[in-house]
Amino acid sequence: MIMDKSIAIIVCAWPPQGGGIGNNAYYHAGKLADRGYKVGVFTPDFSDIQKIDRNYILHNMRTFLPWGKAGFMLGLFRGLKDYGIIHLYYPFFGSDLLVWLYKKKNPKTKLVMHYEMDPVGEGIKSWIFRIYFKLFLGLIVKASDKIGVLSYDHAENSYLAPYLKSSPDKFIELPNGIDTDIFKPLPKDENLMQMNNISVQDKVIIFVGGLDRQHYFKGVPVLLEAFKNLPVNYFPNILEGGVQRGVLQELRGEAKLLIIGDGDLRLEFEKQAMQLGVRDRVIFAGWVKNEDLPKYYSLADVFVLPSTAKTESFGIVVAEAQACGLAAIVSNWPGVRSTLIENMTGFLVKPSDADDLATKLKQLLNDEKLCRRFGEAGHTNATEKYDWNKVVLRMEDIYSSL
Repeated sequence: MIMDKSIAIIVCAWPPQGGGIGNNAYYHAGKLADRGYKVGVFTPDFSDIQKIDRNYILHNMRTFLPWGKAGFMLGLFRGLKDYGIIHLYYPFFGSDLLVWLYKKKNPKTKLVMHYEMDPVGEGIKSWIFRIYFKLFLGLIVKASDKIGVLSYDHAENSYLAPYLKSSPDKFIELPNGIDTDIFKPLPKDENLMQMNNISVQDKVIIFVGGLDRQHYFKGVPVLLEAFKNLPVNYFPNILEGGVQRGVLQELRGEAKLLIIGDGDLRLEFEKQAMQLGVRDRVIFAGWVKNEDLPKYYSLADVFVLPSTAKTESFGIVVAEAQACGLAAIVSNWPGVRSTLIENMTGFLVKPSDADDLATKLKQLLNDEKLCRRFGEAGHTNATEKYDWNKVVLRMEDIYSSL
């Protein structure tokens, strides 16, 4: 049987505002097209979308009833008729129902659901998500020919759990990928160090994530609280003992926190840093292009993702940071915890526990050999499991199985 090589990728976001889901779909489309697939991407018509000449077709679709990253993409039925396989990044409220209806009317078209995360919100938004999933998730699961999950650890602790238990053969592990040609260990960029007031003696912790209300669960307040409890000054290990005090003082470094990201909560976080008395050592670098992130990772010693809610299903930034040679610390939530190997590439911490986070940070910042060993093992782990060239082969296996 000849495999259908026409793939329609449906996703709720796209670079530069796409976050992990949008970036993953971007690489997914490019890698498939490079391998000879006919690829069409269907995404809402955001005004600031990144339009790059690639060997796939990007459809910016007019969206009815837009709400955040949800909405009904008008014209989807017309666009999908040219493709034999639909790859739906989930969740995508509104347009997922259009995909379900299209599949019902065109049963020969194959549907792959790529389950990225359980949606979470605060207040009434949380209840809307729960009701929506109660009503419609089962329909999408039943209509799907295959369901890719970022990890079984996450799936077993998500809204998918009962469906995974009843129909295990329909599921397959399909992690997000990273571009290892971009995300790799680099020498420290001296201009970037100067621009951000970082010296070679400093111990740098890096966080990468949205600073907006949609990403309230990233845990920046917990990180700032933990950072307050770290020693201010650090000295190179080779200088301990027998060195004149003046020389030692001159070569001392400081603990610094580099926060990459932007959003409507940034001012609140800056105010918190001020109140905690650490504002002069917390660097808010703003939004950084994906291709420039490795230069910032190279400035750091430790990467931290202290999520406060289980919605962090994977944490692409954890894989990126490890690929760049950093030790990692992440909250012990299903899914995201599987991106590192505890006590080999990093540490897990109790969610929302600033004391536990401070303890683990002190352990790594005080032990350069341990930090380096974790970073080297993390690089190996990330490149072996999440390299896009390997992930796309797994996708091809899924398509051929259909």
